[in-house]
Formats: sequence, C-alpha cells, structure tokens
Amino acid sequence: MMFWRLRGPSLFVDGIEDSVRNGLNVVTRFPLDSPPGLELELRDRLHSVLEWTTVDACCGAGDPIEVLRLQTCSEHSAVRVRSMNELSEADFFQGRLIWISNIERQDWSRWADALLAYAEACRNVDLLNRTLFLVTLSGRVAAEYVPEEVALVCRDYRGVVDYLDLFVFALWNASANIHDPKQRALVAHTVAHVAQWDFFLAKLLLSAETQEALYPVSSLCEYARCREWTGKTPKRWDQGTVDGGGETIVHSALLAISGELRQVRQRIWAGQAGVLLPLIEERRVSLVPECRRYLDLPVEIEGLAISDPFDIEVGQLARLLVQTHAPPTIRKQVRLLRDARNKLAHMEPLDSSQARFLIGS
Repeated sequence: MMFWRLRGPSLFVDGIEDSVRNGLNVVTRFPLDSPPGLELELRDRLHSVLEWTTVDACCGAGDPIEVLRLQTCSEHSAVRVRSMNELSEADFFQGRLIWISNIERQDWSRWADALLAYAEACRNVDLLNRTLFLVTLSGRVAAEYVPEEVALVCRDYRGVVDYLDLFVFALWNASANIHDPKQRALVAHTVAHVAQWDFFLAKLLLSAETQEALYPVSSLCEYARCREWTGKTPKRWDQGTVDGGGETIVHSALLAISGELRQVRQRIWAGQAGVLLPLIEERRVSLVPECRRYLDLPVEIEGLAISDPFDIEVGQLARLLVQTHAPPTIRKQVRLLRDARNKLAHMEPLDSSQARFLIGS
C-alpha cells in the first residue's frame, strides 16, 4: 500500500496541492527523512497543471540561480539569468513546477534568500505562466528558519500520521509474511502503537521476526542508536524525537534508549489488548463444553448461584477446576487464559509465548 494514500498523509499532500493550485511556492520540512513516494504522488496529481522538473540542489556550484539555470535551462546563457527576478520573468523558465531536494544545511541561507526573492518577484507573473517551487527539507536543515512571503508557504510534517494510519499500513504490509489473520492483526496493532507516527520504524518492525515485532525493546534501542539518539537527546520535533498535533508524543525509540520503558510497555500493551482480550473470551467460551462435565452446577460464586457454565469468568473457572478431576491439559489451558487476562487487565503486556498461545501459533 502506498503510504501517501493513507488518510493523514493524503491530507498533507492535499494541502501542498491546494497551495500550488493557488499559485504559491511551498517548502515542506521533515525532521527525519521523507517517506518515499511524495514526489511521485505530487507529480501524479499536478502533472496536468504545470510541467514537472526535478532539481538536485547538490548538483551545482551551490549558487541557487546557477543550479536552477544548469538544471532547467542550460541552453540559455548565464548572462541572461542574473537574479531570481529575471528568472521569474524569463519566457523559457515559465510554466513549470520545480521539485528541489537535497539542499544542504550550509547552503540553506542562500536558498532561503533566493526563494524569498523569487516569491516576491513571481507575484508579478500571471498564474497561468508562473513557475512554482516545491522544496523539501529533511534532517538537520529542517530546523532552519523558512522566510515568510505571500507567495511562499511552509508545510511541516507534524501531526500528519496517527495510529490508525500506521495500523492500516501495517495490516496491509504484514499480510505478505503472516497468513493467520489473528497474528496479522496483533502484529499490526502492536507496530502501529509502538511506531505511533514513524513510517521508518514501522517498516523496521514489520521486517523483524514476529517475536521481536511483538516485544521490540531491543529493536527500539538499535533504532535510536542508528539515529544517534541518546538519553540526552532533546525532545524536539526538529530532532524527530517528538510529534503530535496538539498533544506531544515522544518517540518510542527515545523512550527505550532513555530507560523510560514503562511508556514503551504501555504502548505494547495497547497494541495487544484490543486483539488479545477478545481472544481470551473466545477461548474461554470454547473450553466451557469440555469443562462442563467436571463442574457440579449450580455453583455458588461470590454469593450468587450460577447454573449456566458460560456465565463463569475465566478466573472463577480456573479456581473451580482445581477442586475437580479435570485433565491437567484443560486445567493448564484455563490457567494460562486466566494469567493472560490478569496481566492485560493490569495493563501489563504479554510476552511472546503467551501471545502465541492465545492466537494458536
């Protein structure tokens, strides 16, 4: 499934598209890398509006005007292109949509000045002829200031992806390797709750062994080390360590590398609870017919006389079977269900063996 077709990412692209159609230059900022496919998605949406041109800011002398001239109109003399104002009015430059990527942090100040000058100048060009810039900033350069102008807007990749987006993405992408629907749902829920908004972390966990995906503390620590995060790394959006629209959400990998495992475990639990608690009830109901023959009904439980065995909760059932001649295998299964239910009821995640027992793998 293409990431940018998910609800949150799609709305983010909608905002960029609307800005372009309104004649605005757009700078998008990503604290980490941009999830793949953004250029393709925008190109697919806007190909009928303007002629698409891709510019690599690293390929050139570093001067924005020279980079643009060499990669968009190299056949024209540099003498004819001496400023962004002249560029905006040049006939051979008009009617384009220029995607600019790979701007280095040390070059950003020159690009920022050039974009500001161009945004001011292009307002004098008719919308039908106006060339527009789509600039992507990622990594450290995303922390840099983006100048404001009527024809220049900034779109930050913040609060774009939520748990449901990543759940749909994880459910789709886990299907190739996991055939059992219960296991696939468990992995997808867990990955979505742990990754929260981070596409790259979700991809990493989906490629891991199922046991690691279900309890990924070691993977989170390794991910943090790859990002060069430590317990002292600031909790800031431009560092990639937090996200969220209103409520700030701390990255699971930063929590893990900082030793804040309680919140990590809570996210793992949230991924498990929605799938495993209903499974526990299903397994209880399926075991009742086998347990019925060993129960002397009606039975009094907490002052109530219960005659229907399906009304007996799993913890109560485990206690009643201790006093019977039920086979050890049945008593063990009921006991395992009780232990799993008790852990989840106290917001404790199950280990991989307990989870596999419930999903029957």
